[in-house]
Amino acid sequence: MNLKTLAKGMLYLFLALFSTAAFAQTKVITGKVTDSKDGSPVAGASVVVKGTQYGTQTGADGTFKLNAPADSKTLVISSLNFVTQEITITGSTINVALVPSADQLGDVVVIGYGTARKNDLTGALASVKAKDFNQGIISSPDQLLQNKVAGLQIVSNGGQPGTATTVKLRGNSSLIAGQQPLYVIDGVPLDGRTARPSVTLNTGGFGTTPDDNPLLFINMNDIAQVDVLKDASATAIYGSRGANGVILITTKKATAGPLKVEAGVSYGVNAGYMKRYDILNASQFRQALTKYNLPSSLDGGANIDAFKAIEQNTIAQNYNLAFSGGNENGRFRASFLASTQPGIIKNTDLSKYIASFGGEYKMLDKRLTIGFNMIAGHVTYQLPNVSNTAGSQGNLISSALSWNPTQPFTNSSGLYIYPTNGSGNPLSLLTAYSDLSNLNTFLGNINATYKLAKNLSYKFLYAINHATGNRLTNIDGFIQGYSGLSGLGFGAISDATLTSQTFTHTLNYDVNLTKKLKLNAVAGYEYWTSDYSNQSFSATGFNTNLDQTKLVNIPYTSILQNGNTQNLPSIYVDPTTDLQSYFVRGRFNYDDKYFLDASFRADGSNKFGANNKYGYFPAFGARWVMSNEKFLQDNKTISNLALRASWGITGSQEFPASASQESFGVISYNNIGQSNVFNPNLKWQQTSQVDLGLDFGFFNGRLFGSFDYYNKNTTNILFQSNAIQPAPAATYWINLPGHILNKGFEFSLGAVVVDKKDFGWNVNFNMAYNKNKLTDFYAPGTTTPLQILTGQITGQGVSGTLAQIMTNNQPIDAFYLKPFGGFDANGNQIIGANPIIAGNPNPTTVYGVGTDIRYKKFTLTINGGGQGGYLIYSNTATNITNISGIVGGRNIDKAAFNSPEAVTSAVGASTRFLQSGNFFKLRNATINYQIGNVGKYIKNMSAFVTGNNLFVITKFTGFDPEVNTDHSNAGYPSLSIEYLPYPTQRTVSFGVNFSL
Repeated sequence: MNLKTLAKGMLYLFLALFSTAAFAQTKVITGKVTDSKDGSPVAGASVVVKGTQYGTQTGADGTFKLNAPADSKTLVISSLNFVTQEITITGSTINVALVPSADQLGDVVVIGYGTARKNDLTGALASVKAKDFNQGIISSPDQLLQNKVAGLQIVSNGGQPGTATTVKLRGNSSLIAGQQPLYVIDGVPLDGRTARPSVTLNTGGFGTTPDDNPLLFINMNDIAQVDVLKDASATAIYGSRGANGVILITTKKATAGPLKVEAGVSYGVNAGYMKRYDILNASQFRQALTKYNLPSSLDGGANIDAFKAIEQNTIAQNYNLAFSGGNENGRFRASFLASTQPGIIKNTDLSKYIASFGGEYKMLDKRLTIGFNMIAGHVTYQLPNVSNTAGSQGNLISSALSWNPTQPFTNSSGLYIYPTNGSGNPLSLLTAYSDLSNLNTFLGNINATYKLAKNLSYKFLYAINHATGNRLTNIDGFIQGYSGLSGLGFGAISDATLTSQTFTHTLNYDVNLTKKLKLNAVAGYEYWTSDYSNQSFSATGFNTNLDQTKLVNIPYTSILQNGNTQNLPSIYVDPTTDLQSYFVRGRFNYDDKYFLDASFRADGSNKFGANNKYGYFPAFGARWVMSNEKFLQDNKTISNLALRASWGITGSQEFPASASQESFGVISYNNIGQSNVFNPNLKWQQTSQVDLGLDFGFFNGRLFGSFDYYNKNTTNILFQSNAIQPAPAATYWINLPGHILNKGFEFSLGAVVVDKKDFGWNVNFNMAYNKNKLTDFYAPGTTTPLQILTGQITGQGVSGTLAQIMTNNQPIDAFYLKPFGGFDANGNQIIGANPIIAGNPNPTTVYGVGTDIRYKKFTLTINGGGQGGYLIYSNTATNITNISGIVGGRNIDKAAFNSPEAVTSAVGASTRFLQSGNFFKLRNATINYQIGNVGKYIKNMSAFVTGNNLFVITKFTGFDPEVNTDHSNAGYPSLSIEYLPYPTQRTVSFGVNFSL
């Protein structure tokens, strides 16, 4: 069953189930809902008879018609970004002017274990509503926020749909992996990992594929808003998991009223590569053969575009359906999503089927509220062999880049041609390689809130996040020239399981202590536990698919026992992680002018040594709203002006669960080895942070924004050291005495430039500057600076080269390369003998810009952004498209061709391949047309066209300057190294949304 048929069937089913309604004695009420500011109609506003399920929505012109019970007394009218109003029914016609929320300072935002008005908070945070998300073909929720939040850097690790992202908030806070922020979905903290099994081939030049995104199981149409907690005042309530920031995702909830059905469908097409890698075409390749006096036999006589040959033009499809309803005592919402998102490269696809169901019910005279939320997602991945660690033959992108553009892919018999120059044949790789993953994820929680007294309530929450993954990897043995694979074939079956559970108890006390002094206090206990396991079984030496002319559609993973050589299984079980926490927070509000809050959390984890089981995380914050003082209350220019200051300590436990324990591994039968030495003194890595902020609004909220300065200091740095021999194992986790410093500022600005009935124009801009440095980074007990090398440079001639360093008084992952001195008289590279500190891979500036222009029923929305102040190392140019490759008939890049370099020049890693990473990217642009009501049943229909990744402005020569190929070493991550990434595609999508 295809997606279109499935979506139609679902829609017809729900229309049949809910198209009838029972009517008692009723009366007809009509009216119109408008914006109080300019009188423009408010489309899609909810109009409900209070206490009943009778209700409707306003049309495109703001009008409504409602059949209400004869004894109806009150209408409740609400709409996004407007203040909800209750109107007494005095006649058959009711017109209502809704009051907008201006610069949204009164908006409710989600904070740790509760909610609050934005203008009541002392911490630095940003809230992004659904209407402001990035639009178009987007595979994961974090991409909705790219360039939307000052200080939040989100970089896709490749152009492949569903690939993992590198997310950093206010710079680097660790030397090791695990710098992602904590994600919390409807109050449930996630593990942060994925259940897609990992597979390391390490045979035939094939390598490890990039990780997938752990948020793929979330339906992005279900997200109501995302709140990003930045400073310690906001994140310390999450204690040991808050050092990298916290991202709170809140899904849509049901509202009281009659059954409401929302639907949408969209299709997308591939519009080519956002940016091509600049290699020689067939004509230029022939010129190069002449220029370098190479034999004419290297000219294959054809004109080939390898990237055109591996490109696909499959249509992306997206179908979503949601329905909700209820009354003041009980309400529910359910949603369904079916989508497929093909990549630009053949054999690439991300398909998702997601269902969610949630509700809230009040009982015992509304003293008890029971709520629940469930998300079930099935994700299917089809992956090409685009790998972080592959050799030149084992990577599809490498084969396409280096393919001789004059050489056909097949001979006259239709059989693949296999060059002997190490390039590989990209079409044969597409045929021979198969990697299919299926992930099933369930996230569910049930919560109960009981009102103990007038101002005191107790809440219990239990949540479980369970995910399983199955992965089938096949490489047919007919491909030639691959050691360990050719004539043998390879198959692997891999499975993984990830389960985390949360138990949370909280008491909430909300009271007016005096006429002007308010107190909100929260105290709680939380227990969180997580388990992960991964296993893989593989074999080689099959007797099928060894001849291209005799291929059968039976993958090796279906007949794994047929493999002549059964490899040892790879099984890994992560020790259970247990975290128990006690926390308390108090927030004071005096006369809506002076705000003070303080929080404290104690976390105990079995990840740490026996002598340091608990860590303690305090935080304080204050806010002064000057615009509420008498001297500014009547000011017609300043509508909001507030100062904030905060300090706090957060921690990090994102490192192996066995770091403080003795760890062992089974190598073979009766052969067990210790892999880690225990350290009973291992303790929390902690980050203290100071934040000073200013919030402002002018001209009744027409111009608004904020400015923040912060200073972060990370100490007790977690470090994987080499154990002093003789020792039972090679590794030993310790805390180092150094400091990871991040200092910077953030600025955001929004403006309502024009706000008329038929024309409106809004703009927004944000920018963040961050300076990162590692200080006092010495070997324990000495003043000798430590030097940790990472950033592996891959390829023949440079194997074993490490291009980045972590050392004293330098930014993390500073480039550490031999200097390039040009070319000698013979055209050979001049490369210095010793490496030097060569530049910063960390963007110092991240910015975003957006605008929306409304004219009558049309709206144009544009979002873009970029990064600056950093360098990228092109490993691709170093080893794949370098000039020496043309001697064997491999393609080269234009930069090498246009240089004075000779074909005899040796391959070498140096500062020559450092390039500016500065860029500006137009992420998406959307034109939306509000059609309005169509016929009797379809309401608020709108049609749209969206373009994604429309262009990028940069001097970087690779596919995309927004890149971070994983070239880590010994567990220490790299940054801003580009090596054969999956290209970023440009897409155009179109669709409609409507309600029933």
